[in-house]
Amino acid sequence: MALSKSNLSSDLRYMQLDIGRESALDLPGVNFTNSIKHCEFVNRISSNETGMICFLKVSFDNPKALETNNPAFEILDIISQESNSALVKAQTLGPLPKIFSNNEEVWWISPTYVNRNGMKITLRGTRKGMRLVRNELFKLVGNGYKIKLGSESIHNPEFIDMLPDKQRAVLNKAVEMGYYNRPRGCTQRDIAREMNVKQATISEHLQSAESKIINSLSTS
Repeated sequence: MALSKSNLSSDLRYMQLDIGRESALDLPGVNFTNSIKHCEFVNRISSNETGMICFLKVSFDNPKALETNNPAFEILDIISQESNSALVKAQTLGPLPKIFSNNEEVWWISPTYVNRNGMKITLRGTRKGMRLVRNELFKLVGNGYKIKLGSESIHNPEFIDMLPDKQRAVLNKAVEMGYYNRPRGCTQRDIAREMNVKQATISEHLQSAESKIINSLSTS
């Protein structure tokens, strides 16, 4: 059943996934970086059985990299090109983009990119969609990724209610001061000073709260 516009707007979450190179060696999105240094997702055009058709910005040392076949994506058109970069229209081919092409409740947004250190994927979507992504991602890379949540996810009443009072108070203050904004509006030290407690206490409460919220996005 499709979500109404009002339900969709209130149910959206923000999440970032960091996948290190060692955890993603079996994914084609990492292996093509021998020829292309950096590949940044710009916008999705459409989805199909293979994955997504999208705009990508790619950087390289040698322009011939655009002519090299790779298992991650097929270049359909070169929109614009400079000496060491290009904007291209491409068809994704790997298993990771396919997770999102089959999921109508999660979208890639900026910044989402692959480089020689690994992958960063920034997501916006519903709680259900995020849960499905976590399950599918686990099948591909196990626990070899890190999650960062945004204020839209952190400050949702259904998550806040599951926390003890002290964790809830620290989390509320962190959200209020912009700790989960991009870029961050404050540091843990700033929160500690505002609440007149030690930074270690702030760190402990935030880590515990974030862990509970992240685990709640998993299948029970």
